[in-house]
Amino acid sequence: MSGIFGVVRWDGRPVSPREIERMGNTLAHRGRDGRRISVHGSAGLGHALMRVHREDVFEAQPLHDPAMDVELVADARIDNREDLAQRIGIAPEVLAEMSDSALLLAAYRHWGEACAEHLLGDFAFAVWNRRTRSLLLARDHMGQRGLYYHHGDGFLAFASEPKALWAVEGVPRRLLEREIGRRLLQAVDHVPGVTLYDGIAILPGGETAQLDGQGALHRRRYWEMQPAPQHLEQDEQYYIETYRRLMEEVVGCRVRRLIHAPGLLFSGGFDSGIVAAMAGPIVAAQGRRIVAVSSVLAKGERRATRDARAAVEAFSAFPYMDVRYFVRRDETAFSHIETAFAQSDDMGGTSYVRRELFDRVASSGVRLVLDGMGGDYTINVRAGAMLGRILRRGHIGRFVREYRARRRATGRSRVQIWRDDVLLALIPLPLIGALHSGRNGFRPLWKTKPVDRDFARSLFRRGEIDPSRLRRAGHARTRWEARWREFLASNAAAEPVQSLLAAARGLDFSRPYHDKRVVEFALALPEALHFRNGLERYLAREAFRDCLPERLLASGPGNDSLDPDMYRMAMASAPDALAEARSLDRGGRLSRYLDFGTLEKMLAGTREEKMRDHARLSFAIRALICARFVAWFEASNA
Repeated sequence: MSGIFGVVRWDGRPVSPREIERMGNTLAHRGRDGRRISVHGSAGLGHALMRVHREDVFEAQPLHDPAMDVELVADARIDNREDLAQRIGIAPEVLAEMSDSALLLAAYRHWGEACAEHLLGDFAFAVWNRRTRSLLLARDHMGQRGLYYHHGDGFLAFASEPKALWAVEGVPRRLLEREIGRRLLQAVDHVPGVTLYDGIAILPGGETAQLDGQGALHRRRYWEMQPAPQHLEQDEQYYIETYRRLMEEVVGCRVRRLIHAPGLLFSGGFDSGIVAAMAGPIVAAQGRRIVAVSSVLAKGERRATRDARAAVEAFSAFPYMDVRYFVRRDETAFSHIETAFAQSDDMGGTSYVRRELFDRVASSGVRLVLDGMGGDYTINVRAGAMLGRILRRGHIGRFVREYRARRRATGRSRVQIWRDDVLLALIPLPLIGALHSGRNGFRPLWKTKPVDRDFARSLFRRGEIDPSRLRRAGHARTRWEARWREFLASNAAAEPVQSLLAAARGLDFSRPYHDKRVVEFALALPEALHFRNGLERYLAREAFRDCLPERLLASGPGNDSLDPDMYRMAMASAPDALAEARSLDRGGRLSRYLDFGTLEKMLAGTREEKMRDHARLSFAIRALICARFVAWFEASNA
């Protein structure tokens, strides 16, 4: 993990070295191993270095190629080093002492703007061509690294984080009201590239942007989410073996060349468990252990939500695991919240559990942390009503077999199985929506949200938010593959909030299940392999049977909670947080967005045993965080 930043001008003015230095100062947490800038006339580039992999010892950015007269800065981990070197014509002995950025520059010399199409790994980079006065920006396929930019009047500024852009004169520091509304209304649709900030965009994953000498910016998609052809229409054994090989490959790319031991945000489930199982032997061969951090309840405590302690402890026999726990004491979503805002540049990166887990990893000397996020909507899908889906397909024989297997595997009654695993797939989605609406007195969904009604109506009137496209707790707006694709697309286009939160603690962050290779394999999987023997995650159970705990292999449906004490945390902190938000509402600066009356009702009369109340309470906490963010941002602008 490094930081990149820079400014390119076409208005005839030179770039100020002091401006580039200020940008670098805001990214000091990304540059614990050094920071360098290069300023020549109308362009200035900078790089903040943190060494994570062995090749990073050779980094010396910005890189200049005198033959082409181009400069490059990159925040990159390139996984297909050997393949690229062979295709470009780089000898193995030269590659051994070659940084990833130098290899990337060689790829640019060979393929030009199309070089991104040939890369595997997590990357964001910028190439300034002095001869053509053009700038190329690129972001990896699933957007694991961030690349923000401001395309302004006479200049373009780019950086790994928004805060670096505000160091440049002429970049506005304003919130977009539409994005505040999206968060309060839980709007589904999002315009790729749009951020919370007016005048600041993020390059979506899988895209490049080319700035020409006249200041015009041209975005291009170089990758679409499609199944890889070689994975289509294969037999079951192929998918089992390929899943195992693929996870060994993508996890190995992340940990094989590490300078320090890796960290892992760990729940003991299939997704993070498979990452641990694949990384473990590699890390053990290095004489290290994985620093695995988990959010659990205190021993013996019980809550309405599922706790991960037993699942995590099932891995205790594996010698490569160094498990460390976070047990909530008095920490809340509002603890040190202003610091969290400053670190993540976003109201969404304020999960107190994530902050605590990252803190524990960072304190151990780790520089790379992984998690298992993405497994649920790629390979290890966790989809509701899969039995009903089989019945909808007309596969009666398979339905009967799987129905019986579901009863044996879960112990659920006939009524429970028909209610949860069958009927929800047979009911049309509009009817499900109507049933949910009936529970709320058939009010429009947006009127159940804690948003000021005049503010919401203004967003609808301007066409900035579609009131029919809002998310409802407990109701999937799309089903099965369409839902997974929606998750994947939104993740690839989104801001890397968790990466920003990790970076603030000097951590590189990566998600193996968001790897291009995994996504293209997952999209090719036959539907029948998502559910077999009455249980989800059939493929994972078969492919990793020899390296996962028996408890996990035999586990039933569902996931453990990432925040098992959420309800009590919220009930303990929400009243004071609401009072604080009201006190900050000077001149109506918060109530122009937030309906405090609706919010108060959301916090009242909840019961811990009702999971619907958990969802309502969780959203109320997010709305209060939104209010605090707006107040903090406006105060910091004063």
